[in-house]
Amino acid sequence: MLNLFRSGQSLRCGLVLSALSLLNGGCVSRLLTSGYDDRTLVIHTFNLFNQKPLAPALTSSWNGDWIFRRDRLELVDQFLRAHRADVVLFQQSMQKAHSEVEWDQSILAAGAFAEFDWRSEPVAEYDDTSETESMAVATTSVVGMKQRQSGESPSLWHVGPDGYLQATALEMGGQPAAVFNIQMPSKIERDPIWFSFIEERVREWINIQGICLKRIIVAGFIPADVEARSFAGFLEDLSLKDSSVGFCDVAMKCQTANPTNEIFRFSSDGAVASQADRILVPKTAIVYSAGRTHEAGIPAPAYAKAMGFTQLWPSIRSGWEASIRLATCSAGLGL
Repeated sequence: MLNLFRSGQSLRCGLVLSALSLLNGGCVSRLLTSGYDDRTLVIHTFNLFNQKPLAPALTSSWNGDWIFRRDRLELVDQFLRAHRADVVLFQQSMQKAHSEVEWDQSILAAGAFAEFDWRSEPVAEYDDTSETESMAVATTSVVGMKQRQSGESPSLWHVGPDGYLQATALEMGGQPAAVFNIQMPSKIERDPIWFSFIEERVREWINIQGICLKRIIVAGFIPADVEARSFAGFLEDLSLKDSSVGFCDVAMKCQTANPTNEIFRFSSDGAVASQADRILVPKTAIVYSAGRTHEAGIPAPAYAKAMGFTQLWPSIRSGWEASIRLATCSAGLGL
């Protein structure tokens, strides 16, 4: 009878954990102390927008316009001053050649990111504006970013003509973890083959680093059709789930790409609203909350109105954030 009682109690604990309810109850407390990190992790992903797409509707070009860029970065900084973040994955971070002033990292590090560690990987050069584009990861001091060793295997890969994958190893809760920063190809080049390519790189890299599948996070620009077999297979093969599941009772809540945003509308030539930015986490992870970030604009300053804007937006799309807790890996278990 006692064994039956314990079995029933274990089942109830599992159900409670899955539902994320009764967070102060004994079931969740026992499971978290025995198989999960002690600390909740807040992840953000955000595209800083390289201002390279043509926008015929504008009266002047935004390409290389650092006044426009600085004002947008001010909105990004304001948001992140008011919201906790432990790990932030940036796509299309920019720097003007030989400039410490016209550099996204320098601008943000002077404000909300003053106490963050950064790792940037250059991915493109633009001769017409003397700018470099990078993929970047920023972490708080409580999340250790593992230093790269000389001769270490690559941590950046090209995905199609204008897509990239950046890998970064972290130390959290006494165990290593990995974040994979993704910018999928922009247009017709979103071939299903790229999910297989990314899966192979992820598996190879975590095997070298000694990181198990329970402790990987894949995030960024991932405009996948949730019904597509290639995306579903990618999630299944890596034992991942979309952090947005359960937080999109109304579809528009998860639409990070939306024509209401004038930057998106002017640069996307009739594109419709969609969920384009995602944070994918292990199936074993607990997702406490998830939602859009950087979704509000402000009245456009005079110069932006002259360009054709009515509002100034932080970027081309909203970002996405998730508050999660990662499971720990048992010693001796395979990946």
